Amino acid sequence: RLLAKGEFDAALRVVKNDIALPSVLGRICPAPCEGACRRKFHDEPVAICLLKRYAGDHDLFKEENYIPPIAEKTGFSVAVIGSGPAGLSAACYLRLRGHQCDVYEKESAPGGALRISIPDDILPKEILDREISIIEKTGVNFTFNHPVDATSFQHLQKKYNAVVVACRMEEKDILSWGLVYSGTGIQAERNTYQTGIKNVCAVGSALRPSKMAIRSLGQGK
Repeated sequence: RLLAKGEFDAALRVVKNDIALPSVLGRICPAPCEGACRRKFHDEPVAICLLKRYAGDHDLFKEENYIPPIAEKTGFSVAVIGSGPAGLSAACYLRLRGHQCDVYEKESAPGGALRISIPDDILPKEILDREISIIEKTGVNFTFNHPVDATSFQHLQKKYNAVVVACRMEEKDILSWGLVYSGTGIQAERNTYQTGIKNVCAVGSALRPSKMAIRSLGQGK
């Protein structure tokens, strides 16, 4: 409704309440929500995926991008391991809630599978980079070329109030970190994503491999 009225900034504010990467998602999401849309029984589902992309792209190339309101500093700090869709989403919404958030990525650039596995003709790197830069403008810190092993994982637990694991892991690494392997990834509670270690959560590919970026983004949030 907001887009139809030309209220693009207001539409983007609505989208960013739940989606940290609307321009990215609007290019790659298979739109499972449209299959459940009640509108399809009348004529056709709302094209929510393209609408999110439209709202995101309207802001993406501005000199000053929209930054959602950031809460006052809480004094808490969180480490996020992995900068794929789940890690980026977790980092974004943690920062918006006033927590210091540091992302550790083993590669030389952020994005995870978004950067590595998706062809440029589907998701141009410029779109990905611009949208991640908006998350960075909220105050999220990124450290690249920083793989995390069992020893550094323990260090992060001591340094931060909480740790979010958002990277794909092998069974042997999960066990060496003191976490429980579920058969597909790290075992975590279904609703809270809390693992068996206090103040350590797991989301996205850390739980199980998935090609659904929207699911990972939702878990991160």
